[in-house]
Amino acid sequence: MDCKDADMDSFVVEPPDPPNQGIMFVNHARTGRSGHLGHALVEYLPGKILAFYANCSDFHGGHNGDGWMDYRRSEDGGRTWGEPSVLEYSKEIYEKGVGHSVMCEKAVRADDGAIILFNLECKGKGWQPLAVPTYLRSTDGGFTWEPAKPMGDQPGRIWDVMVHRGCIFVLELCNDSEIKWHGNLPEHHYGLYVSLDNGRTFSRRSVLPLAIEGRGYGTMAILSDGSLIVYVYNIEDEKNLDCVTSQDGGWTWSAVQTAFMAKQIRNPQMAAFKDGFVLHGRSGNKGVDKSNFVLYTSRDGVSWDAGRYLCKAEAGWGAYSNNLLVSDPDMATPKRLLIQASHAYDEHMTNVLHWWLT
Repeated sequence: MDCKDADMDSFVVEPPDPPNQGIMFVNHARTGRSGHLGHALVEYLPGKILAFYANCSDFHGGHNGDGWMDYRRSEDGGRTWGEPSVLEYSKEIYEKGVGHSVMCEKAVRADDGAIILFNLECKGKGWQPLAVPTYLRSTDGGFTWEPAKPMGDQPGRIWDVMVHRGCIFVLELCNDSEIKWHGNLPEHHYGLYVSLDNGRTFSRRSVLPLAIEGRGYGTMAILSDGSLIVYVYNIEDEKNLDCVTSQDGGWTWSAVQTAFMAKQIRNPQMAAFKDGFVLHGRSGNKGVDKSNFVLYTSRDGVSWDAGRYLCKAEAGWGAYSNNLLVSDPDMATPKRLLIQASHAYDEHMTNVLHWWLT
């Protein structure tokens, strides 16, 4: 699948004229903390948003889960934000001792209005080892949460979640390694889990026919023809994402193809927006343009433009991100896309920034 031009004037980026430093959402540099991972976002009612982020120490250089999850709440579509609050579940896990932590990977609103928050519960030093996926459910806008439940029966990472026609889809890398964050054993695999009861229970629908050695991260979306597409990162080839599609809701899959990304891509995140799609992430770990925050656009979700940098790396490693389609609470303007990303201020230590597409 080749790179093609897309209509880059079909939306406006705020702040304007990227690359820039975005809108400061969490200034960890003031306190020497870090917010590298864990950018879960959810709109639980029109204009009402929860934005999660990590509040970590500089243990292991800040690129870790040595801390807990905070969140901020907006009641006006992200125009203003409340003061930080602690996700108590994550603080309770952290207080078990060194190496115990929780990263909030994704969040969605189920069709019955409940918030489902998907997490990575780590049991070892740093954020990589023996990660147990869990999920929480809230029926009151995130003020209280039901007890955490395990996601599936294997350790791994939850890389993307979405809701489509009453079904919650979860993309998980099933990986029991205590060293690597990506697949590195033959038994590792990408699995698609689904819930048909608004996030009360989940079951595995299929194993994706993707190569696993050196593959990590992942994102998915529904294309205009109703098919489901999944992209995953290849550590050895940062200009081509592996991808597969399904015409039957994830029961069966196409052969693996590759999608060319002109400015490289790592930890990709995809979203349908306006009349097409966007995809964003770190511009790889290699080469002179590594670690920038890059945004691609596509009309069909298959062929991507040449990309643009939203933010240029100044130091260290950042550009882990997530996105959320946000409503105007007064329904006076079209939906906007919120992008939240980490940005390094010193080696592995990161702040949290926002951009808006309108």
